[in-house]
Amino acid sequence: MRSIIALVDFTENSTNAARYAADMAAFIDAELHLVHVLDLPDIPITVPIPDYVIDEMRNSCFNSLENLSLELKRQTGGKVQVGSDLETGNLFSNVKNFCLWKKPFIVVMGASSKTDLWNLPFPLLIIPAKVRFHPIQKIVLACDKEEINTGIPIPLDFLKELQDLFSARFDVLTVSVKDQRAPAKLFDSWQESLIKNSLEVHFVSATSVEEGVHAYLDDHTADWLMLFPKRSGFFRPQKSIAKEIVLNCPLPAMAVPSGKK
Repeated sequence: MRSIIALVDFTENSTNAARYAADMAAFIDAELHLVHVLDLPDIPITVPIPDYVIDEMRNSCFNSLENLSLELKRQTGGKVQVGSDLETGNLFSNVKNFCLWKKPFIVVMGASSKTDLWNLPFPLLIIPAKVRFHPIQKIVLACDKEEINTGIPIPLDFLKELQDLFSARFDVLTVSVKDQRAPAKLFDSWQESLIKNSLEVHFVSATSVEEGVHAYLDDHTADWLMLFPKRSGFFRPQKSIAKEIVLNCPLPAMAVPSGKK
């Protein structure tokens, strides 16, 4: 059975993202796992945190997880199996280990500046504030020049799975800066790889990548924006360009690592 992991920190954004994940789980018949990582304050070892304080913090987080779990079960009419997990320690390492254990279809979180989570080896869907789930009809794949030339950077099985689950179609978007011209044969290999008539390609010229992406989204209807984080190029996680696009994106943005199975 497919599973979705929702990362929660009990802020309004993360709670909204968990509600989004629950409705999506109901739509695709998946189970949902709520995960909270208690990141203890960085206090010198000479001033250790008393055990009773840590216990109180864990109990409070556990109760919050249980309350949210009950809310989401009610929200989905009991159709979704909702589990919860409380970890203590480093956010990234705990989330990564939990994901490696559960092998989720998608990880969901609220819009946050914690872009180090983009290094997760699973698709990460970032939900803007107050956005609610609805059936996904169009997914925009934002790519750069390297991906135009080398083809889709992830296995096609994942895109086809999205297409089957949501009856979604795809737009491929790349942004040209400094008056570059579109390649003569734009995305030929992409079009040949995906199901016929499911793909449209768009080449946008702008003074910056952020401007081009947002200009496209202003003029076109879409449900998700998909990026492919990597070590170089426009959308590598460490660059503020990707962070700015995601944090200001009006629709859910998904980071999909290369080699996603």
